[in-house]
Amino acid sequence: MSPLQQRYPHTPTPSRASLTGRHLAGQLAPTDTARALHAARGCPDAWYRVQALASVAEHAEQHLVLSILEEAAREAQSCHDAYGTVAVMAWPLGVAFRQGHLNFAGRELKKCLALASRVEPRASQAYALEILWTACFAADPGHAEPVWNRILELCHPDHSWRAARLYLHIAEVRHKRDPGGAAAVIRAMRPGKTRSWLERRFGLV
Repeated sequence: MSPLQQRYPHTPTPSRASLTGRHLAGQLAPTDTARALHAARGCPDAWYRVQALASVAEHAEQHLVLSILEEAAREAQSCHDAYGTVAVMAWPLGVAFRQGHLNFAGRELKKCLALASRVEPRASQAYALEILWTACFAADPGHAEPVWNRILELCHPDHSWRAARLYLHIAEVRHKRDPGGAAAVIRAMRPGKTRSWLERRFGLV
C-alpha cells in the first residue's frame, strides 16, 4: 500500500475485482509491465484503475511512462464525480513529478485545480485538495504551491472539520521540514477559530 493509500483509506467502495487488479498490477509492475498493464486495465472501478496505472508507470521503462500516465489521466475522467477525478489524479501526478514529466504534470494539475471548484460538499473539496497537495509536496515542495494557492482560494478553514484538518496537516508537514513552515501557513490563513487554534497549537501566541 502506498503512503497516499495509507493516509487516505476512505475511497469509493471497490469491487473485489478492482482490489485484486490493483494489487496484482502493483506486484507485477517492477518486473512485467505488459502483464501489470493488463491487470490495471481490468479494474472495473475508475478510481482503482487509475491508481493501478500509476503504479505501473512508476516502474515502466522511460519510453512507456508518459503514455501510461496519459491513459491514467483519461481514465480519471470516468470517476464517479469531480471529487474522484481530482483526488485520484494525485497518484499519476506524483509519478509524473518524480519521473520528470513536468509538462504532463503541469497540464493535468491545472485541470484538477480548475475542477476542484465543482467538488461538493466543501468537506469533500478540502479532502480532495489535501490528497493532491500531499502528493505534490512529497515530490517537491515547489510543485505543491499551485495547490496551496487554490486551497487558500476555495477552502475557508472554518467551513468544515476537514478544512480545519487540511490546514493542520499542511502546517505539520511544513513544520517537520522547516520549523518556520507552520508559521508561514498560519499567517496565510483567513482569521477565525481554526487559525487561532493553530496559533496556540504551534506556540505562536
